[in-house]
Amino acid sequence: MGLTYSFKKAGKIITQLSPGDLKTLEKICQEIQTAEKALIRKAEENLVRCLKKCEGLCCRNIRLDEIISLYDFIYLLTVQNSLRSIISKCLENEDPLYPADCIFLADGKGPCIFPSNARAAICITTFCNNEAPIKREIRCVKRKFMKLNWFILTRKPRALIHSWLGSKRITRVKESYK
Repeated sequence: MGLTYSFKKAGKIITQLSPGDLKTLEKICQEIQTAEKALIRKAEENLVRCLKKCEGLCCRNIRLDEIISLYDFIYLLTVQNSLRSIISKCLENEDPLYPADCIFLADGKGPCIFPSNARAAICITTFCNNEAPIKREIRCVKRKFMKLNWFILTRKPRALIHSWLGSKRITRVKESYK
């Protein structure tokens, strides 16, 4: 379906959340940001090596829709909503049929337009060198993203349960006034 579809769907999901669910989403996203910050601090040596030796090779000739998901866009729009128009502009360059360089590189070369503490799950947890010293931090970020995914996947059943319980409560209140 492509990134543009996922991006629009992410915006729609966020706007349809109840105020309580929106607060929960923001809390989960803050947890992800905290985990990403810890990973960035611990992975500083890996990142320097990536930039010097690979020069961003992982952002070249890729199928971006396999790297950035609907859940990544939900996360990015929650923590960096100011990037909405920039992301939209970048998506105009999307070619879902062929591998290409990442469309989220500034001026097509880099650096990434996303802040270092607000990156897609695969982008922040994949390194081209020894990951052993940062394995715990990578696992933590992935767990937090799984929590976000689960929260979004269960939003409709949660809404149905709340509406059903709400209608039962209203029925009981009406019956008490008879």
